[in-house]
Amino acid sequence: MSYIQRALEQKFLRMADFFKVVLVTGARQVGKTTMLRHLAEGTQRTYVTMDRQDLRDLAERDPALFFQTYQPPLLIDEIQKAPRLLEQIKVIVDATDQKGLFWLTGSQQFSMMEHVQETLAGRVGILHLYPLSAAEKEGRTTKDAPDFSLSGLQARARGRQPRTAREIFHSIWVGGMPQVQQADEDMRQEYFASYTETYLLRDAVDAGGIKEQEKFLRFLRACAAGQEA
Repeated sequence: MSYIQRALEQKFLRMADFFKVVLVTGARQVGKTTMLRHLAEGTQRTYVTMDRQDLRDLAERDPALFFQTYQPPLLIDEIQKAPRLLEQIKVIVDATDQKGLFWLTGSQQFSMMEHVQETLAGRVGILHLYPLSAAEKEGRTTKDAPDFSLSGLQARARGRQPRTAREIFHSIWVGGMPQVQQADEDMRQEYFASYTETYLLRDAVDAGGIKEQEKFLRFLRACAAGQEA
């Protein structure tokens, strides 16, 4: 699948020139890692993921040794799985004036965000990445800041054909997850069923204290349908 340019890229790069640490949060599978690995192409930045058990064990057992093994500039994926790294990141960035030393991704969880804000206050810029917007899906992102003035909106409207209600409904039905943009309906249904099972339900149990998964699943379906649970 070809890379889909994200509107957040330019703001991220500006923040990386200002902050020593930049954290991109967001739901699982919205493209956080893909965007940052794309932006890191052609640079000396090393990519490490806390999804790997051996790296996670090293990070939790000896954060100082971890950063001797993997030296910045770094892109650390799923930082919430190795919270002990945050204290060592603070030590490292406080000893240098270099900006953009650490790029982090993390699925947004209350405990992780609280820890980041307490440990890296004043050192970290935080951005939230959402699923693909209509403009991103259609390849209409630009490097310029969006112009929301009346003249700017009118200029963009003149350059586009109005969409039918069927086309709008189809776009909503497909959704904004990057992985399903080119999938057929069968695979799209399988993807979302798997996403619900492996991410939403698991996270709800692990982080949210949900005990009755079946009732929570019915609640999710009711929310999606806009009905009362």
